[in-house]
Amino acid sequence: MIIKVESASSNKQYLDRLRAVDAHIPDNDNINDINFHTGSRPSPSDELPIPPLHENPDRAFDPSPQDLDYKANRKMLGKKFDRNFMQVVKPLEHIFHPDGMLNIRFRKGRPKGRRPEFIKDFGHKITFGDDIVKKLGVDKRTKKLMQKYLWNYTHCPLMYKWKDLGIRFWPRWIKEGSCYKGRSCSIPPGMQCKTKSSKPLTLLRWHCKDWNTDRKCKWIEIQYPIITECACSC
Repeated sequence: MIIKVESASSNKQYLDRLRAVDAHIPDNDNINDINFHTGSRPSPSDELPIPPLHENPDRAFDPSPQDLDYKANRKMLGKKFDRNFMQVVKPLEHIFHPDGMLNIRFRKGRPKGRRPEFIKDFGHKITFGDDIVKKLGVDKRTKKLMQKYLWNYTHCPLMYKWKDLGIRFWPRWIKEGSCYKGRSCSIPPGMQCKTKSSKPLTLLRWHCKDWNTDRKCKWIEIQYPIITECACSC
């Protein structure tokens, strides 16, 4: 039997679907017959990153040491294993930076990447119907400095932090992104850095047919959405 779950547009929908699949997936010896995801990209959501999942505390439902075999599980994930965003053991980066790190990349004093359109247009003449406000009367160097300042002020960097999903996920450590919330990103203040885009990580989820009695468990593939880009938004 193939069970399809659409991409989650919010963490609540994602977790509800995860619980629903945990409750209703039938037993099947062929893990390839279980399709937990559609392959489509999760929709960006203000509610990412996903909060911790409340697990059944009974350790009888945990995978055994044999079920945690690296080679077997690595083979199951194949090319979907992304070592930049997932680790089997606690990463050194988490030990040295447990609260995460801002992913800020600069080039020549401004954020690395494509310049936003509104930065390009800054300083040009402004039209209000028949009324025209003249373009900014400053020299080229000053204009570039002002554009650079605006670009930096409105930039929304990612905060990356390693998260332990627990023994019922493999790999159990993933690197999640969150949008910087230290200040407003707009002039005048009011707008905040919010999710612009996200991508799915393919992980293995330890699934039990019956969390209460049967305890027939095995690994199934799931997609776990993480934030990949933030933008200044209302």
